[in-house]
Order: sequence, then C-alpha cells, then structure tokens
Amino acid sequence: MKKFLAFVVSALIAGVCAVTMAACSSTQKVKIIEIPLSSEQYGVAIAKENTELKAEVNEVIELLAGEGIEYNGKTVTFNSLYNENKEASDKNEGISIGDVKTASTNRANELVVATELGFAPFEYTVGNQICGVDMHIAKIIADKLGKELVIVHMDFKVVVSSVAEGLADIALAGLTISPDRLETVDFSTPYYDTTQYIAVSADNTAFDECKTAEDVEAVLAELENATAGAAEAQTGYFYLTGSEDLGFDGFPNLEVKTYSTIALAVQDLVNGKLQVVSGDKDTLTAAVNSINKV
Repeated sequence: MKKFLAFVVSALIAGVCAVTMAACSSTQKVKIIEIPLSSEQYGVAIAKENTELKAEVNEVIELLAGEGIEYNGKTVTFNSLYNENKEASDKNEGISIGDVKTASTNRANELVVATELGFAPFEYTVGNQICGVDMHIAKIIADKLGKELVIVHMDFKVVVSSVAEGLADIALAGLTISPDRLETVDFSTPYYDTTQYIAVSADNTAFDECKTAEDVEAVLAELENATAGAAEAQTGYFYLTGSEDLGFDGFPNLEVKTYSTIALAVQDLVNGKLQVVSGDKDTLTAAVNSINKV
C-alpha cells in the first residue's frame, strides 16, 4: 500500500490499538472494534486520457493539503472540510453544497461527477441537499474549472466504469486506489488515508481481548455459522470475501451478505440477522453512531 500523506487527519489510524468503543451503555446497540484492518488511500478517478483534467484536480488536492483554497468566502483545507463535515454527520446533519444539477444537459460546460450518496461523511444527503467532504471537493474543482457542477448518484459498483466509459468526468466516492481500478481509470494524488473496521452487537465479547489486526482475523476465522455484512463492491466486502487486488485473504467460513449501504448492514446487525459488519472506518462509525442514538 502507498505511504500515508502528511495532511491526513491525525485522529485516523496511526498507532491505534484500542479494543472497542467505550463500555456499552444501556442505549448502545452496536460497538466498533477500533483496530485498523487495512491501509488504503482515496483518490479522484479520472479518465486515463484526460491528463489536463488530472492536472487541474491534482492542483486542487495539493492546495487542500497545504495552504488551502478559497471556497465560499473563506480559506479551506482538507482537514477543515473533513472536520466540519464529520461533525455535521455525527449529528445526523449536513453542510450542503447548495443547489446542484443531478443530470447533465450541456456536457461541454459541466463537470459531471459520479458518486454514491450513501457514504457519510464523504457523500450523503440530508433531505434533498447533497452534503459531504467529497461533494465539497467536487464543487471546488468545478468552480476552479469555471464549470457547472453535476452530481450523478449511482450504484457504487458502476462509479468507476462510468468514468472509464465517458459518462462522467470524474468520480468522487470514497474510492480506494487499487491496481484493478488503475487498469481502467487514472487517479489523482491521494487525498485521504483510511482503514477497515468491523462492528458487532454491543453484547458481543468475542473480540474483547483483541489488540491487533491479526487478533481480529483469528477470531473471525474461528466463527461458526456466522453471517457477515458489507456494502456491495466496497472494500469491506472484499475484506470479508478476499481480494488479491487489495491483499485480503478473506474468511471462507463466513456467509457474506451484501447491502447497498453500510447503514442497512448495521441495521441488520441490530436486528440479529448479522454477527459482523465490515466497512470503511468513517462510514461504519457514522452508521453505528446513528443507530445507537435512536
């Protein structure tokens, strides 16, 4: 995996060895095993031949990583965008990118962005408003290019192919850069480092003694008659089922069920239909926090 970037939020995964979330309260239904299980980076997907657009996107990413860029009347950085959107998402709120088209009508004057709007805090909706870190980055890129932003929501599994096929100019969807994806699209400079976590029911003690990823994997490999859940085509799914591309061995002992979003998988965990859910750290945390607040 590629090296971490200096601008990534310091509260991510470095040195994290916590076992679980805080002790279960009477209202807690689900807990996260806060042990990093992977090392990944998000990037903006761009068509391979579009080197000019890639250079423009990289310029935005580099400014967000450094001194910042003017946006909505103030200077923002990736960290400030992340912190503001994460705080809003944790409250089941959102910071809207404003009115935006959701279908293309004049491609020459538009930046068409493919995404899947169920991945808080990176891309999600509150009411009919589009919110999230990635969506604000998309707006910044469109503003820099002097183009009208178009956000097209679609199944996550076709986000990358929509760019490869020319249906969208870029994809911003919490996309992990991987060798397989690089065969069909190019990627910007990485802008975020993340990891996979798992979530289990609040009364599940099987992982309480785990200290490392290897400890977690040993417990997962020993589960019998267990069903795990993940969002279709997301890294958490491949963590459970195995992926040579991403370096995951998988767990053949687990029955793996796919969902359109992590939030739906967490709901089935609460309902007792799953024993484990795997997902990207931030999105899994957002889904668990939302469930526990109900």
